[in-house]
Amino acid sequence: MNEEFLHYLWKYRLLDPELRTVSGEPLVVLHPGEHNRDGGPDFFNARLKINGTTWAGNVEIHVKASAWYKHRHQHDPAYDNVILHTVYENDVEVTRRSDEKIPTLVLKGHFPGYIYDRYRDFQENINWIPCQAVIDGMDPFIFEQWIPALAVERIEEKLLLLKKSLEASKFDWEETFFRNLARSFGFRINAQPFELLARSLPWKLLQKHRNNLFQLEALLFGQAGMLEQDFMEEYPRLLQQEYRFLKEKYGLQGIPGSLWKFLRLRPSNFPAIRIAQFACLIHHAKDLFLSVLESRDPREMTDLFGVQASGYWDTHFLFGKWSTSKPKLLGIASIRLLTVNLVTPFLFLYGEVKALPSYKEKGLAFLELLPPESNSDISHWNEIGIPAPDSLHTQALLQLKSRYCDNKRCLECRIGNQLLREIAR
Repeated sequence: MNEEFLHYLWKYRLLDPELRTVSGEPLVVLHPGEHNRDGGPDFFNARLKINGTTWAGNVEIHVKASAWYKHRHQHDPAYDNVILHTVYENDVEVTRRSDEKIPTLVLKGHFPGYIYDRYRDFQENINWIPCQAVIDGMDPFIFEQWIPALAVERIEEKLLLLKKSLEASKFDWEETFFRNLARSFGFRINAQPFELLARSLPWKLLQKHRNNLFQLEALLFGQAGMLEQDFMEEYPRLLQQEYRFLKEKYGLQGIPGSLWKFLRLRPSNFPAIRIAQFACLIHHAKDLFLSVLESRDPREMTDLFGVQASGYWDTHFLFGKWSTSKPKLLGIASIRLLTVNLVTPFLFLYGEVKALPSYKEKGLAFLELLPPESNSDISHWNEIGIPAPDSLHTQALLQLKSRYCDNKRCLECRIGNQLLREIAR
């Protein structure tokens, strides 16, 4: 038994209809109160009728009554207004600071045993999600109502890092967007070295060379530590020569080339290809962040991010390594990932900082207009009968799995909550 489950029983009134305190007084729960997840009593502003008298105040819940003293509540004025101590086992009598006895309700034996059996099964089984065996009994309406809130919850988690990034740049929106765009171009495997690369080359410096793609490539590849070797081909030698001049001019310090990862990457995703595409994006797109703010449809991101690496890379995946000739375009799937994981959170961030909710609404609308993401988690959801028609749903399902299912937070999950309450009826 744990307090979380007892909170759940109390909050949703899943108790016997006729209750009595340990002293035998009849108890009626008029309102269980507001669930408090911070310091202080567990439920604020409850309303109870004890032996015919109506009381208003707080409720504290413990597995064992003795936890009252273990947590030193008897010395804390925050607990003076507790009108009921609700416990699973009453192993000791409890009093306030004034030594006045507090009415106690024992829950053991006063709720359906089978609801606890299902909860325990959720907590102990090793299925992909705790409720996998019974999720077909879920009310689809309850789930659909929760989708936007789950998606927003996921976006808001991303905002925590974006806010720090914005503060670090002294609220320079273009610089902040540029750094996080670079990180996103790393697509998880190379996110960190890409971010370090962007930090070594401020946005304003790159803008000085925006009209010269060759110089942009020299700066980016040089700072990435990819121009340190002796080259046989003319193009990388010229880049190397240009970078040495620019490095001296601006007093630049690059990052170690050893940071870049290639393991389990397709050649089209190799860091050199991504850097070349990134250089092309900077070359062609002026006022990147403003373009994002002014966009009206996620399809506009295809025009913004749909870049192709320069001609050398048509026949290369690495410097000095020839390959079959093929243009190195940033694909539609990659552009959609950038839209979901970068553009939408930035629209939310801008809307929050500037107090302009229309940008948040635009971010959610973009997710609804984008097709569903494709990854192993979404495939699992499809297999157990939970389809995702768009990216709003996939973001919600990713949040549900990582923050609720993986952490066995069934009592805070609307699906788990409903499935538990269904069995109690």
